[in-house]
Amino acid sequence: MLALFILTGFLIMGCVWLHHRIDKRIPLGVTVLLYPLLGTILSVYAIVTKQIFNQQINWIPALGVNFSFRLDSLSLIFFTLISFIGVLVVLYSIFYLSTHENLPKFYSFLLLFMIAMYGVVLSTNTIILYVFWELTSISSFLLISFWYKKKAAQQGALKSFLITVFGGMMMLLGFIALYVLTGSNDITQIAALLKGRDQSTLYYFAMGAIMLGALTKSAQFPFHIWLPDAMEAPTPVSAYLHSATMVKAGIYLLLRFMPVFSGEPVFQWVLIIDGLMTMLIGSLFAVRQSDLKGLLAYSTISQLGMIVSMIGLAAFESNDVTFRALIVLALTAALLHIINHGLFKAALFMGAGIVDHAAHTRDLNKLGGLRKAMPITFTVMTIAALSMAGIPFLNGFLSKEMFLTVLVDLRGLDVKIVWLLVAVGVIASIGTFVYSLIAIIRTFLGEQTIEIEEGESKGILLSPVILAFLVVLLFFIPNFLLFSLIEPALHQVLDFDPTDYVTPIHAWHGFNLPLYLTILIIVLGTLIVWSGVYKKLFPKYKEMPLNRIYKYTLRSVDVISHNLIRRIMTDRLNHYLMFLFGVIIVATLPISLTVMLSVYPAFEMSDISFYMLILTAFIVIASLVLLKVQSRMTATVLVGAIGYGTSMVYILMYAPDLALTQFVIETITTVLFLSCFYHLPNLEKENKSRINRIVSLIIALSMTLLVVSMMIISQSTELFDSITEYYKKAYDLTGGKNIVNAILGDFRAFDTMLEGVVLMITGLGIYSLIRRKVGAKHERK
Repeated sequence: MLALFILTGFLIMGCVWLHHRIDKRIPLGVTVLLYPLLGTILSVYAIVTKQIFNQQINWIPALGVNFSFRLDSLSLIFFTLISFIGVLVVLYSIFYLSTHENLPKFYSFLLLFMIAMYGVVLSTNTIILYVFWELTSISSFLLISFWYKKKAAQQGALKSFLITVFGGMMMLLGFIALYVLTGSNDITQIAALLKGRDQSTLYYFAMGAIMLGALTKSAQFPFHIWLPDAMEAPTPVSAYLHSATMVKAGIYLLLRFMPVFSGEPVFQWVLIIDGLMTMLIGSLFAVRQSDLKGLLAYSTISQLGMIVSMIGLAAFESNDVTFRALIVLALTAALLHIINHGLFKAALFMGAGIVDHAAHTRDLNKLGGLRKAMPITFTVMTIAALSMAGIPFLNGFLSKEMFLTVLVDLRGLDVKIVWLLVAVGVIASIGTFVYSLIAIIRTFLGEQTIEIEEGESKGILLSPVILAFLVVLLFFIPNFLLFSLIEPALHQVLDFDPTDYVTPIHAWHGFNLPLYLTILIIVLGTLIVWSGVYKKLFPKYKEMPLNRIYKYTLRSVDVISHNLIRRIMTDRLNHYLMFLFGVIIVATLPISLTVMLSVYPAFEMSDISFYMLILTAFIVIASLVLLKVQSRMTATVLVGAIGYGTSMVYILMYAPDLALTQFVIETITTVLFLSCFYHLPNLEKENKSRINRIVSLIIALSMTLLVVSMMIISQSTELFDSITEYYKKAYDLTGGKNIVNAILGDFRAFDTMLEGVVLMITGLGIYSLIRRKVGAKHERK
């Protein structure tokens, strides 16, 4: 069923192009709407029935690579967000995008991204998860660069692609390391197999690599620089990818692998420290933005940092019973804020798109006073922004209060630097409050300084109004989310029963330290906005230092690659061969050194006959003479002689099949080369420098050593079981009583025939070109 759901997305993608060609009266987005709507129906069904869906389609069972899909309580949260926000984003895009845009291409890219995100949250096989993971990077690249004529869109797409694909490759290395440790690619089996084992260096490498993949995708410090530049994408893309889906993929990965890495101090403290640092950096840079979408981008970075830090706070060792209440509270807060953030941030991005649509600018220096011209947008964005700021009576207040409670509760658990963590969390929350107010004040309050060409259409307002309504509603019914979505996910992630530690969510807990911190955040944040002191932050920096490092790195790589290619591309075949063999020698140096150090036992050599010595001497003499001749015809004859001599060696070594193959190939190539080289001038004597000759000699000797080493290894190592058993079953398997004849008839003969055909076609093509060139010269004369 789940595989069919994934395939349905590709089917609808094809229907998009048919719809565009057949009927242009119905908006194209209506067809696209069917896919996330189907996902929403499946989500509701799963929530109501509490059913877990599993499906596995074998692909490469020998390597443990199968299409394994599972919709459980954890993936259901993300599946629901992808589907529900997807419905609203597609509905919003119908009214936002102009009909003059290439809509089939846009919706195809959007559907491809939806399919990839569904694949990420449904896959339980690490290799299949990686395939969908990189597909999200590819599809997001296509969406960010949709307006590809804008240079900023090209650069933003490239930056996001390079950083997220780098993280994905590191994640793949982590998956491979886990496979080496456990022999399984199934995430559930990996967690069970690693439980209780003494962990090795490879385990910690896998942990670091997978964390790196998650942190790059979720825009955590120092990899967060791709997200602000990705705002060049159309607003529906920003509202979908960069609030509720793609940036949450890394969050999902951390939660999915919590049973594998939870309890490890490295995993726990990296997430706590990096999450809080990202939250602080995102909030500080958000207040300095003059682009409305840029401000929202940094706010997303800050909010994701808060979620990551809460996951880290939930990663304490669960065997210590004193930590269990804190673990459950932190994880509950993280899952609740994932949902809350998806709702209010999508509403904010949609509101920013409506402002841009009407005012044709996102520059906060030009905007202002739009509350009267755009009252509904003003209301929607105010509700969403205040929810992000953590104001009471909105859903964001609940998860922000739980975040502060977790930080404060660390005091009773003998956790060091607890007050430093609380201080960073409070300062970052003040920054959150400040940039939330700035987004509203600088856009809607004050005197109107820009003329609005287009008003608020009802269609484009529908999606953000629904989101704003849910932001208010979920404040009053948070326990619906707790018991229908969050608590089942807690059972999925944690390795103990959290039932006794789950408590209903309440907005009022009395007068306590978290409440006092909330009041402090609101008061200080209001004073900072009212005084305008935030305008003095970072006055010297127009871009982040990390952006300059990124640009310098790209320029350096470009210069190095340009110089390297210029040195390599000399239009000389012998130079190309030298570079090729040099790379092979360096790459296989460990093999040669291993043999030279006599790790492999010496193998016994068979007796060498008199005829073998004569043939060897003949081949060596022909090779030495070949180095000195300047006639192409003579060189071709000598090469053929060496090949025929090798064929005779095969005969003496009782390998008639190889001898016949060599005879056929040598005959064809010698005849073709003689026919072609007849029309070419003789070889010119090369004036090589002494260094060039020495390098050539070293490469030749090294390749000889490599070939000898491979021969020794192949004689001394058995990588596979003996094939003797297949001889006994030769008649049943091949229909032939002689296994050698069967192999020659079924495989080698057919293979050799095709090789000969390819060489004949190539040779005839070269001969025809040469004859044509010679004929043209005669005609001109």
